[in-house]
Amino acid sequence: RHVAAQNGVWSLGNFGGVPPKSAMMYHQSGAPGTDAVPSQGSQTSSDGSVLPNKIEEGDYRHVFNSCTVGMAIASMGGAFIDCNKLFCQLSNYTKQEVCSMTVFNLTSRQDLQPAFDLISQMLSAPANPNAGNTACVLRGSFKHRNDLGLNVTLIKGEDGVAKCFCVTLILNPSSPFDTSRPIPATIEI
Repeated sequence: RHVAAQNGVWSLGNFGGVPPKSAMMYHQSGAPGTDAVPSQGSQTSSDGSVLPNKIEEGDYRHVFNSCTVGMAIASMGGAFIDCNKLFCQLSNYTKQEVCSMTVFNLTSRQDLQPAFDLISQMLSAPANPNAGNTACVLRGSFKHRNDLGLNVTLIKGEDGVAKCFCVTLILNPSSPFDTSRPIPATIEI
């Protein structure tokens, strides 16, 4: 919590619903948290018409739920605040059950201390949004699945301030220090 407060994210611990667009999309102009407006840098189609550079709330929700990766959003404290349909389907938890848990509830018991250490390292990394050390893989602990793990990625805003965690379901890694590229879990598994 102390590190989170130092990074300016203390108040984000309990935000709910869909993650803010400012944390998940690029704004070509305007301040973070405001809708992007067409500008000189807007893209144009081959017929010369201006292409939109923002996504509507309904479309955003559709993309999130249609994603071919089981994905959830967790607060800076690790509490799940949202997940897509595939996350629920693969984990065998309802959305309500997921949102009542934390990343640590779905982490293998023997990996809890390394999970705390790895996530603490991510939070204490420099404010540079391009800096490494912003993701870790953890072996999972699911009620009906022993083949699933978690890929936890720190999401930072354009200002380099941590906003939330994106948690995707992967095939269980061999250890919490596994450096190989995570393999996304799919419905066929």
